[in-house]
Amino acid sequence: MVIPGNARGEELWETADLTGRLCHALDIAMETVGLLAADGFVNPDDPANKIVPEKIIGETAFLLFASSVVRNGAGVNERIERLAALLMPYARNQKILLNICLHPAVAMEYAQAHACLKYVGYPDARFDAMLLKSINAQAGFGRERTPHRMLEQAWIKKTGGYPVPADDEISKVIAHSVLNQPIDLLHGTRDDMYAFTHALMYVSGFNVSPWPMPRSRGVILSEAESMLARCLQEQDYDLAGEVLLAWPLTGQSWSATAVFALRILTQVEDEAGFLPSPATRVDTMAKLRGESRKKYLFATAYHTAYVMGLLCATALQPGRRPPLQISTELSIPGSAAIILTFLSECALTQYWYKVFTKLKPIEQDGLAGLLLDMALISNIRLQNYQAVYQLIAIADELGIVETAILTQAAELLDRLILFGAS
Repeated sequence: MVIPGNARGEELWETADLTGRLCHALDIAMETVGLLAADGFVNPDDPANKIVPEKIIGETAFLLFASSVVRNGAGVNERIERLAALLMPYARNQKILLNICLHPAVAMEYAQAHACLKYVGYPDARFDAMLLKSINAQAGFGRERTPHRMLEQAWIKKTGGYPVPADDEISKVIAHSVLNQPIDLLHGTRDDMYAFTHALMYVSGFNVSPWPMPRSRGVILSEAESMLARCLQEQDYDLAGEVLLAWPLTGQSWSATAVFALRILTQVEDEAGFLPSPATRVDTMAKLRGESRKKYLFATAYHTAYVMGLLCATALQPGRRPPLQISTELSIPGSAAIILTFLSECALTQYWYKVFTKLKPIEQDGLAGLLLDMALISNIRLQNYQAVYQLIAIADELGIVETAILTQAAELLDRLILFGAS
């Protein structure tokens, strides 16, 4: 079968494959709603670690919204209608309506699912009337939020067709978000990366009604590539999927690293039947039976499955499909083999390396930047700064395109020199 290419003449990922994966995520969403939307979930490993029903309902509606943008795909619209019908009784029950009434400062959080359903084509005038009352209440803005949470509020309002702050006010919030500040790629937390991915989702509006990006897309994607290096090393496929959204959400060409990461995620999903989550513990699964076992599996894994659905839905938008092959445009012969010597034996037992070894040498060399980021992260964690210095020198000698982590690693060495001299 001939697959149409993009502007660069590359073969593109098959639409049928992406659509099938999106439908799989929507099927999981329907089961998740049936199992967990009524009562949420209490984790047997940690009873204090609960998933409240509102979280499950809101995240399911988010997937519904993203899927609706490409609802003409085979089997997608049918699943959207079925999922919406399952979701509405939970998204608009008396408890949610009462919470909107009682807590105007967090009304939009409770109304996220309602707003998404309204966008998809299922309005509710009663909910709109109560929500507008709460939005306009004196305490309607009485909650302090981080920038990406402020952007979430604005996005929900825009999605549901409610009054939104002026564009210049939104621009100020975006300017204070992590999208406008280089993230700490060496020592930053998982929450920092989530703030990046979520801010990007809300600012882009899933390409439905975007606000302007605060920095160039190339700079944002350079940071995303470095985040992928960490995600793949830690086998954190949930976060990797969210980071990968940066390519279809910015409309930029998929890099070799991004295509490689997508290949890993799809192969893991094919082998496991769903994209595994770090929250699912095999020893806990073994102790559970029947309905309890099923609820545990869905409660700990549904979010990662939803992320895969979001990624596929966004990649199916016009002009967003990834290439089928890893680009060799930036390949430097022999570069991959040199950098691999700086990775530990433990790193070479991870799943990414299993996929990497099946690539052609020229494709492996096209991923030298990814390997460099992995090697820098690993050696900085080990405080092996001599190896970090060598890696920076090798990158300069080979002419590897400068990565975001490479810059931060060089700055770290500079600070350590000053520290040593003090």
